[in-house]
Amino acid sequence: MIKHIFTLIWNKKQKNFLLFLEIFFSFMILFAVFAFIISNLRVYYSPLGFDTKNVWAANLRISSSSDSTEVAEMKTLLLRELNAMPEVESVSFSANAYPFSGNTWSTGNDKNGFDFQTCIFFNDEHYSKTAGLNIIEGRWFKEADNTAKYTPVLITKKFREQCFAGKPVLDSLFILDDDEAFGEFVKIIGVVDHYKYHGEFAEEQLGTFVFAPSTSMDTNVAHIRMKGNIQPDAEEKLNKLIASTTKRADFSIRKLEQRRIQKSQSTWTPMIALMSISGFLIINVALGLFGVLWYNISKRRSEIGLRRTLGATSSDISFQFITEIIMVTLIGIFVGLFFAAQFPIMKLFDIENINYYYAMLSSAGVILILVLICAFYPSRQAAMINPAMVLHED
Repeated sequence: MIKHIFTLIWNKKQKNFLLFLEIFFSFMILFAVFAFIISNLRVYYSPLGFDTKNVWAANLRISSSSDSTEVAEMKTLLLRELNAMPEVESVSFSANAYPFSGNTWSTGNDKNGFDFQTCIFFNDEHYSKTAGLNIIEGRWFKEADNTAKYTPVLITKKFREQCFAGKPVLDSLFILDDDEAFGEFVKIIGVVDHYKYHGEFAEEQLGTFVFAPSTSMDTNVAHIRMKGNIQPDAEEKLNKLIASTTKRADFSIRKLEQRRIQKSQSTWTPMIALMSISGFLIINVALGLFGVLWYNISKRRSEIGLRRTLGATSSDISFQFITEIIMVTLIGIFVGLFFAAQFPIMKLFDIENINYYYAMLSSAGVILILVLICAFYPSRQAAMINPAMVLHED
């Protein structure tokens, strides 16, 4: 039976070629769309690593030419005044590289027996509580670390897995920077689970948290975690308090939850557009397949009638038509898979190979399901043809 169907497909190769092309190009378009969507969704559903709800970031814009003693006194006073507000739960300070800021500080070297490049985050002793970090090993910074012999740091789990796999890391010393900006060695005191500070759709980078006291000149961004049920006048109160304490009016306050949503929307928009285009493509392919199958049945009524007269059952007729279209579809998919497989082999884009494989399976599955749905009704109609009526017509 299968050999007979292959013969039928070959004898109608000119008509089937157009159907093959439609399947092939549909597969390749769906593959490209699915690869983009799946890679983004897999990153999106990985943990963010910190909490943005009710957290505000105030950029104090401290000048590098300011007197360090005056800055330390001002920040100590600001920390005390902010914590005294009934609307505030906790306060911490960080440098300009904080979640959704768009700023990146990085360093790396190959002097530790491995090559690495890591993002650097300067944070004070209160940041873990304010940001809601998940520390899976060791501890966060404390005030006494300011006088430690080696600069204390925490690394992310991804950093640990990539560079310290199978090795104990707590209290380990390693060279963080070629220029010895943090001293010759830094000391690992803890491991943070995740920290995707560029956004939900941004691939997590290796991260290193470096201790910078709240009075430091390097930490000029105040992170303020507000308590639940924030009142409408809370931001106005914060503005007045910060302005009166810093004696400046050029600071800015950002709500991290809003920034998170805005950053995500820049990726959701093209994804939704691509999914909409793919939806229209699937509808057009379905209509085309349905029309082709219906036309084939109307042109092959005499063949169907003859087979029924020779003893073929309704199920045999349905099986023949469904098998024919499935075989043509599989040929188109296999050719598409050959071209799609070149993407992970040649590393054409900065996407993990697993995303390509998921995209191949998803595209093939959608095409096959679509073909089966479109082939079912026409094949049933073919099976219902009365052989006596068809032979009488001929």
